[in-house]
Amino acid sequence: MRLGVCTSCFRDVSLPEVLRWVGEAGFQAVEIACPPTRDPSSWYHDAGLNVAGLDGPGRDAFVSALDDAGLTAAALAWYANPLDADPGRRDVILGHLQRIVETAGTLGVEVVCLLVGRDPSLRLGDCIAEFARRIQPVVEQAESSGVRLAIENTPRVGWQVEDLPGNAAFCPELWEKLFTHLRSPAVGLAFDPAHLHWTGIDALSALTDYAEKVYHFRAKDAETMDLRRQDCGILRPSGGWWRYRLPGLGAIDWRRMIDRLHELGYAGAVVIDHEDPVWQGSLEKIKTGLGLAKRHLGQFLP
Repeated sequence: MRLGVCTSCFRDVSLPEVLRWVGEAGFQAVEIACPPTRDPSSWYHDAGLNVAGLDGPGRDAFVSALDDAGLTAAALAWYANPLDADPGRRDVILGHLQRIVETAGTLGVEVVCLLVGRDPSLRLGDCIAEFARRIQPVVEQAESSGVRLAIENTPRVGWQVEDLPGNAAFCPELWEKLFTHLRSPAVGLAFDPAHLHWTGIDALSALTDYAEKVYHFRAKDAETMDLRRQDCGILRPSGGWWRYRLPGLGAIDWRRMIDRLHELGYAGAVVIDHEDPVWQGSLEKIKTGLGLAKRHLGQFLP
């Protein structure tokens, strides 16, 4: 397994600078955000990859930047809402996802991460059925490109409606619906145990049960505050009774989690997804936090 970083935690830093630092810090892989941009003049946009700028020279520059940093691109990612209620925005999102998958195939990147999203007017199960219908061209592109689609399991509470989940793929029951509607071997999970922990699901058991569908692993921790939950209750998930932490600073047992990945034969990357509010606010704090997480996870990785 390769230990890596999601580039999306970096603000106001260019992707070449991010790759250089990540490599110098001793990481081996990156998950790179791919936001849409119409500017074809550069292969990067802030800390993200600009797929519109990957012509011959752009592609060569990107590959060289990875090689110089000693990194591999574990995944390309874009976490937009494919079920956006606005048809125009929805078509743009689906078209961009298809382009990211095509780019991943050209670059030899094995995984593209995305969300199911949600249409608030539909029930969660119906959202998954609608997602399966709309995402079919992207799935076909993935199959033909040799790319695997990894669905992130975040609830995205409040994304469309306050205190309601905004991503209809946040628990095993909904994963079953997802894989019933999308039987393609190209479709699996971007597994993040932090989301499962604060929603009351045993992440270790879920990892074991869905091992063959875990195509990408995002290392994030979570912390719950019982006194605050006593005040606001679990029915107000955005009430501040939980927060994301870097691995080793929350409640997840990473020794057991990484050991289970080894046992299950997971051979992909373990990428740190930095959403820890304690270690944000400046570039130095972000780097320090990532270093702390690397030191903790590194105990369990060869």
